[in-house]
Amino acid sequence: MKNLLKVTVLVLALVLGNTVNAKDIEVKVKKEQLVVSLENTQEGSSLILTDMSGEVLFKDTLMESSYKKALDLHSIPKGTYFLNFEKDDSIVTTVISKDNNGVTVNKASSKIFFKPFYKTLEDKVMVSFTNPGYENATFRVYDVDGNLMTTSTNNDLVVKKTFDFSEVPAGKYMIALTVGDRTITKTITLG
Repeated sequence: MKNLLKVTVLVLALVLGNTVNAKDIEVKVKKEQLVVSLENTQEGSSLILTDMSGEVLFKDTLMESSYKKALDLHSIPKGTYFLNFEKDDSIVTTVISKDNNGVTVNKASSKIFFKPFYKTLEDKVMVSFTNPGYENATFRVYDVDGNLMTTSTNNDLVVKKTFDFSEVPAGKYMIALTVGDRTITKTITLG
């Protein structure tokens, strides 16, 4: 069993290593401009700049495999900002700071969030999630009226959970995954 787990983790590391490659994302500062270069992007990926409160300051949907954009930050106030590169399977967040000395990219605070994978088989929904930070990952399932049906928390490297809907009526349900300050939701229709 331990060997199976080791092989699973190795395969996940190889697959995820190909998902987001550090060479594919480059964020530089030129004066008070943020220059973003992306390679090997997926069509429909997005680049979003937000402030601390989550207000979107810039959003662009990527339609090409390579992308380059200069964002002028001279008119924004001093503070912390987040540049999110969102793909189908992951979100890479780069932390940007603006102070009296100008704009800086804080690579040490930047991180990657892997989105969960869902598979429905009859009345069961299997969810898997890669958790490289070993953070508490909490799943919550809600019915169509917003009533909490079940909750589960796990902090393993690979989080796997199967939700059995065989005892509930057909309809729409929402599965919410919360890790740190990020919540990803998925609506599923059963029956």
